[in-house]
Amino acid sequence: QLANTEFEQAKTSMLLLDKIIQDVALRQGAVSSIQFSQRSGGIGIYESAEKINITAPQLSSEPLYPFGSDSFYIIKYRGGSRVSAAETTLAGSSSLVVDTSGSLGYVRVEVSNGVWIVLDYLRVRVITNTTLSVGDTQYNLTEIFIIRLELGSTSGSGTVTVKAQNIGFRTQTYDLTDGTTLYIRVGDQITELVFIGSNLVVRITEARIRISIT
Repeated sequence: QLANTEFEQAKTSMLLLDKIIQDVALRQGAVSSIQFSQRSGGIGIYESAEKINITAPQLSSEPLYPFGSDSFYIIKYRGGSRVSAAETTLAGSSSLVVDTSGSLGYVRVEVSNGVWIVLDYLRVRVITNTTLSVGDTQYNLTEIFIIRLELGSTSGSGTVTVKAQNIGFRTQTYDLTDGTTLYIRVGDQITELVFIGSNLVVRITEARIRISIT
């Protein structure tokens, strides 16, 4: 009973953590935190086996994103050994592309060698139909926004504090030609974005969020 109660509380805390991360992702230097109980379970940040990969073969043989070789991380809460739960989605979705009203965070319960609450940001937000003025020229701008979690310090037992801190943004802007196709991949999933017209620009922005558990 205690383990199941703690797991239910962890679901609520993970949903709040998702909102915290998406909030601090908008403001450089922003920081916020939330506590998790670890009497029967435990929370951690794990390196992801998958990455967000954006390519445009017509434009470059090199990926447009990621910008470097940095790892991607996900947050997972392991339920106690006596917890019973079914796989379910708590917030967001696994869709690779979301719009302004969609969530970049995907929170769900997974059952695999135990019961887990998992939070990841392996998707992109795409905003189209905006303009960018450079001198007398108007460009058709598509913005792609990504949240990438980074590993901070991890320690502590019992009740721990999970802190999310925005440590900065990285941005790259690319000029596209009519008919350019962007391929967005995460693991086996792929989505295509086709750009039609003139004066086309895509701007990719990554918010770097450091997660610490103490």
